This record gives sequence, C-alpha cells and structure tokens, in this order.
Amino acid sequence: MRINLNSTRRRSDSAYILLVVIVTTSVCLVLLGSMMYWVSSNAQQTTQNEMYTTAQAAAEAATEEVVAALDRDFVNGSLSAPSVYQVLVPNQTGWPFTVYYSNGSGTTNQTGMGIGLLHFTNNLGSEFQNLSGYVQLCSITSCATLYGTYSPVSATVVNQVNATTIPLFQFAVFYNLNLEIDPGNNMSILGAVFSNGGIWAGTPNITFQSYVGAVGEVYDAATDPTNDDPWCGNKTDSGTPTANFLDGSPVNGSSAIKMPIDRGSNSASAVEGVINLPPAGPGAPNAYAYTTNGQLYLYNEADLIISNSPAGTKGTYGTNIVVLYQDSASAAILNPVTNDFYMLKYPAGKYTNVINQSSGIYSATNVLYQCYSFVTNVSFYDYRESDTVQAVQLNIAALNTWLTNTAVNGGVSWNNENFQDKGNGINTVFIYNNVPVNSSQLPAVRLINGWQMPYTTYNGRTNGGLTLVTPQPLYVKGNYNVQTHGSTPDASVGANTTYTYPAAIMGDAITIVSSNWLDSYSSSTLLTGRTPATTTINAACLEGIVQSTNSNYSGGLENFLRLEENWSSQTVYYNGSIVVMFPSIYATNFWQPTGNYYNAPIRQWAFDFNFTNPSALPPHTPSASDIVRQSWSSY
Repeated sequence: MRINLNSTRRRSDSAYILLVVIVTTSVCLVLLGSMMYWVSSNAQQTTQNEMYTTAQAAAEAATEEVVAALDRDFVNGSLSAPSVYQVLVPNQTGWPFTVYYSNGSGTTNQTGMGIGLLHFTNNLGSEFQNLSGYVQLCSITSCATLYGTYSPVSATVVNQVNATTIPLFQFAVFYNLNLEIDPGNNMSILGAVFSNGGIWAGTPNITFQSYVGAVGEVYDAATDPTNDDPWCGNKTDSGTPTANFLDGSPVNGSSAIKMPIDRGSNSASAVEGVINLPPAGPGAPNAYAYTTNGQLYLYNEADLIISNSPAGTKGTYGTNIVVLYQDSASAAILNPVTNDFYMLKYPAGKYTNVINQSSGIYSATNVLYQCYSFVTNVSFYDYRESDTVQAVQLNIAALNTWLTNTAVNGGVSWNNENFQDKGNGINTVFIYNNVPVNSSQLPAVRLINGWQMPYTTYNGRTNGGLTLVTPQPLYVKGNYNVQTHGSTPDASVGANTTYTYPAAIMGDAITIVSSNWLDSYSSSTLLTGRTPATTTINAACLEGIVQSTNSNYSGGLENFLRLEENWSSQTVYYNGSIVVMFPSIYATNFWQPTGNYYNAPIRQWAFDFNFTNPSALPPHTPSASDIVRQSWSSY
C-alpha cells in the first residue's frame, strides 16, 4: 500500500494560510477601527478646543466691555453702581455663532461685577510702582457658553482692575510736558519723577534717588552721549550726561498719567482749565458746580472766591474788591452785619450777576465793593516779563486774623459754617484778577506775610493749611509756611518741614521774591540794587512754564520757581512738590540766562515727604485717575 504524504501536506498548508489571512484581516480591521476612532476623537477634541477658545474670547469681550465703561466713567467723574455694569454684555450682531452669557454664578445674560471699598495704598503696582494712591478693586466675571455638534462648552474669565486715583503732589517732580534739567551745580532729587513727555538730564551731576519714568525717552548717558537737548537745538551742556539713577534704570515708554481735565488726550491747553474759570457746560459755575464733573475745576471747590474790577488798582485798600463765600449746603444769601465785607452764599440767585463767563468775575449789579482786611490791590514791576504787574494781594497773616475774629464782622461764623457743612475750616481760596493783560501791564496775584498758614478749631475739630489758586501769574513775597501756630518763629526755615501745614500754590507761573523786595523798584533799578534775603518756601507748587523752542531754553526744572533779584551767595530753600501741567498763558516771555534779570541762588530743594501721607496732602490736591489692570485668569 502506497501512502501519498505530499497531498496531506498541501491541505494543511491551505488551512494555515486561511487562518493567517483571517487573523491578519481581523487585525487590520481592529487597527482601522482604532484609527477611525482616534480620528473621530481627535476631531471632536479639536472642535471642543476651538469652541473653548471661542468661548474664552467671548467671555473676555464681555469683561473688556465693562472695563471700557469703567474707564469712561472713572476718568470723567466717578464709578457707577455695580448694577450699571452687570447688564453689559456684547452685542452679537454679525457673529457666526450664538453665545449664552452668565455672571459666573448662574444668573443669565449678565456680567459679574464687584466693586471693593476705597482704600489708600503705598504701592499702586503695575506701571505706577512706588507710587501711592487711592484704589477700588473692581472684579469682573463673565461665563460664555457655546453649543455645537457635541456637548456645550463654557469658559469663564475673571478680569480684575483697580480704579486708581493718584494725588499729583506725591511726586517730587511731575511734568505733563517735556522735562529738562540742567542746574549746573549738584542736584539730588529724592522722590518719584515722571513726565508725560520725555526727560533730558543735561548736567553731569544730577542724582535721582527714586523712581524715574516717562512716556517718551529718558535721555541720559546711554541715549544722548553728545548731551544735546532734544527740544532746544541751541542747548548743549559742556559735560557728559552722567545722571545717576539709584533706584534702577529709568523707565521709558510708560503709560501716560491722565490729567484731571481732558484726561483722554492730556491736551496741555485744556489741562490749564483746572486752575481757570470753568467753561460753559458740565463744569459751568452755578448750575453744575457741585456735580462730579464740576468738581474737577478748583474754582468750584474753593471756599472763598476773590476778584476785582477790570479797572485794576484803586487806592491802597483796593475798594473795588469782592469776596464770595461758596457753600453747596444752602442757597441762602447771608448778608453782612456791617459794611466791612460782603459775601454771597453759593449757589444763590444773585450769584449769576457776579459771575460772567465772558468777562470773568465782575458785575456792577448786586455787588458791594468794600475794603477787606486781608486783600488789597498792589502794583510792581516784573523784570522777566518787562511789564508792570497789577496784582490782587492776599495778606495771609490778616486772613488768619480774620478767620479767628469773633467780632460781628469777623470770619469765625463763616469758618464755623464751613466746618459744619464741609468738615473743615476755610482752607481754599480762588483769586481771579479782572485787569486785562496787554503789552504794558500784567494781571497777577501776590501772597504776603505767609509765614504761618491758617489754623482753626471748631467743636473739637481742627484744620490747618491753605491752597491758593489763580489762573494768572502768582508771586510769593518772603518766607512761606515756616511755622505752626504756637511754634517758635521760623521753626521750619531751611530743610525742616516739621512745623509746616499742608499748603499749595497754583498759578500760570510762580515767582519768588524775598522779604527785602521793594515795590518801588522800577525798570531802571539795576540788578545789583535788588539784594534779597534767604527765603524758604514750603508748599506744593503747580504752574505752567514757557516751553523750549529750537533757539530758546525753557530754563529747566532749576528755574521752575522764577526769580527777580541778585541771589548770588543767597539761598532759596524749597520743600514741596513740583508739578508742571501746561504752557503759561499770561507770563510768556522766554527764560534768559542769569545776569539779565536775576542771578541764580544756592538752591536747596527737596521733596516734602509729608505728602506721602494722604492726611498731610494740601487741600484739594489735583489727582490723576486711571483704570490700572491687576490680574486676568480663565478657566
């Protein structure tokens, strides 16, 4: 019997091959199924991610809409109630999808909004590091949900910003214009320095001991090796600009600090309005003075408003002067008991007869022009402006006496009423000089006998300090704010500010003359005949300057305080805060090198660190406002 083994082997091989094919096919099908599942899952995940990104962007759009509304409201006045912002959600017109919004806590078609308590902080953080101010934390939450092919996707964004108020007098130096510094002698600046323009530190011996920032360029050794003033082509310092920055490198390209007026553009000409008569409209006198916008104007915040007639000087005692008392708590007119003074309580029906926007503060109707013990008209010569100055003169010592005078014609009743209605004594005076400016005369204001600021008490409350505001040039004669009531005379002469009160002077330009100054000086009086005495000024100063041109130097920070005497070997002590907001409108002659109308003093200038304490700031310190971002998160 013959057995054919090859035939059996062929049948076994066929079965084996079939099995391999089946297994291979199964594996391929499994792999194909896995791949298809992976592709499907990946597509779904990609879609979900895209939906999340879209929802996140939509939620961020909702929070940014609220931030924009906050910025609009805050920089033009004050924040509204949270409910005003909670109803803000984006308009979805034209969107290729529909977003469903909630406030993060389940309430639909709303944006979550919380506004914290106003508080003071010593470090504002962000771009305003090392500065102090008042802040309110605003926390904005939006949850956006999208519905697609798969399950709905939600994203929540939390945007936190601070509504920040920055008192300008906490800066050692703040310029809304370009800042130039070239004092020649050593100058050390202790305190924050900031410019909404650029900064040129031309001298080789300036030391900045605190934060320095500018919206534009800070020109120092690294950026200006030839030491050319970028705003004055004819100005070059002989040394190499080696300014020392002890608190780190200066910060270029900072965010602009928004000014109290015209905060959107910081227009220098518009910003001048903070010290001028309010314009027609939201800031106008009488109708809008006590609205939020109206209070941006220092005129509307003043306790006393003083003015004269356009005729100017009329006798030694200025019988053409009117003084108004301003108070929003009552509309009654308080008539004087005697003819020693006449005041109106504001707002009042007759007030519009006194305030005339087109011609200033003057009307013959319903106004008695009487003599006041603390205000007169004077005349003297200004050597830089080459003009005769017609000035309304405020005698600070006489004002102090009047405020504490209990006689029937004294100021105690007015001061006490100020305490009752406003929480403080009379501490802010606005003066408007109606004398027209022309080629031979300059309207101005002068402060004399200012060694001691007003200090009054009422029912256990005390008030000390004074802010003086005028849109015209301002002159200060002699020491200013050098002693407290009851302190030894001249206790704060020099660098000591222990015995000072919060004080500020604001005007078109500020000129310092010593106690030796004589009003009999004329255009023919030689510089050598005008010998000053050492003078101390303790006050925050806000003013305008005459800016540099290609051929004329502004005079720089070192000539921020104008001088008119031969100060050689004499010292001017200044302790305060230097703020330049706008170009001068009245006192517009260019600065000239020393020897023409003055000789430079020994400058002992310092920032008054009392101003870092909010309770020690001068009355009605102007403030910048901004919405400052703090944090952003998403989940």
